[in-house]
Amino acid sequence: MLKKIILAAAICGALGTCTIGASDISSVQEPAREGEVTVIKGKVIETVVPKKNHRKDKRTVEKQEVKTEDKTAAKEEKTLKPAAEKTAGKTEVKKAVPAKAAPAKEAAAAKEEAKKPEETAPAKPRFEDKRIEINLASRLLTLYQGDVGIRMYPIAPGKPDSPTPTGRRTVIDMEKDPTWVDPDNPSVTIPSGPDCPIGYRWIGIGGNYGIHGTNRPSAIGTYASHGCVRMNEADVEDLYNHIVMGIPVDIIYERVVVQEEADHTVVYYIYPDGYGREPLDVATVKQKLAPFGVSAYVSDDDVQQAIDASDGNPRYVVKVYDLYVKGQKLDARAFGKDGHVYLPVMAVAKALGIKAEWSPNWNRLRTANGEAPAVLKNRSLLIDAKDAETLFHVSGTLDDHYNYDLN
Repeated sequence: MLKKIILAAAICGALGTCTIGASDISSVQEPAREGEVTVIKGKVIETVVPKKNHRKDKRTVEKQEVKTEDKTAAKEEKTLKPAAEKTAGKTEVKKAVPAKAAPAKEAAAAKEEAKKPEETAPAKPRFEDKRIEINLASRLLTLYQGDVGIRMYPIAPGKPDSPTPTGRRTVIDMEKDPTWVDPDNPSVTIPSGPDCPIGYRWIGIGGNYGIHGTNRPSAIGTYASHGCVRMNEADVEDLYNHIVMGIPVDIIYERVVVQEEADHTVVYYIYPDGYGREPLDVATVKQKLAPFGVSAYVSDDDVQQAIDASDGNPRYVVKVYDLYVKGQKLDARAFGKDGHVYLPVMAVAKALGIKAEWSPNWNRLRTANGEAPAVLKNRSLLIDAKDAETLFHVSGTLDDHYNYDLN
């Protein structure tokens, strides 16, 4: 490097432009630092010492930082470890202490307070087990809650030439103060009011069919509509208040209706054949009575008279009671009619293990204990319950739930 500087000085002297003298050269005693270069700028020659690059290799820096961190952590660990060991014996870790349980009275009060909103809130009406049944033959609409009819209204279904269709439908629309649209000419409408043919309530059941009021109450009980179901205005408004959209609507056509009333009296009705769909005979009617176990109490002549009348009037048969013998319920039932209770004698004899013989010539029944009159009703042999004491040494009572117990 020294040789380069001397050579530069010589050239500079020859040109007469150098600012570095011989004294300067002689004064340079220390070796040139690594990285110095001589730069010729035009006529001027100068020695430039590049600035030292302070950027370290990234990897080197990272290694140094890691080493520094390791050393620092090690020092901290050495410092903290003894301190922790010293305090471990003195300091106990505090465990979370559960809050003290409220006194029994306070807990009970809180429980009662939590219940208050439920107790004071009004009970919501239950609609999930409600359904509407419309019998076109009887011209009656019944609202059921489960299996119990809770409301019944007379109706006017479709005329024979525009019958109301049978089948299951659903309430899909409910409207107050509806506007009537003429089914034969949709451009003709009548707004809600005294002249509106569909009254003040509309319960849509799909298609163009619905249950609605009427401004002609005299038509109720007849076949009068274009297929809808008309009701008296007060009735349809009452029905409207007891249903919601989505409940099922069953439309049936059944001339023979058999039901068991609250006091267990079986009654049947025969309605006229308004649509000419269901001819009847005695066997068909008795088949309807059979599930109630009372067909033996209705004569063929009585049934035929009911068919001929087809007036829809009730015909009471008998009361039916569940029958128990010494606590055991029998499949057969006891019957009540005209203030008497009648028992199926062979079913009772079998349950008691007593042999019974019947003489058809004398219409009497005999056991080892005694004998009593009996009557055959449609292949069922019956005795009056008051004779059970003579034949079987048991007596019966009727409880509040219409169960007849023999003991």
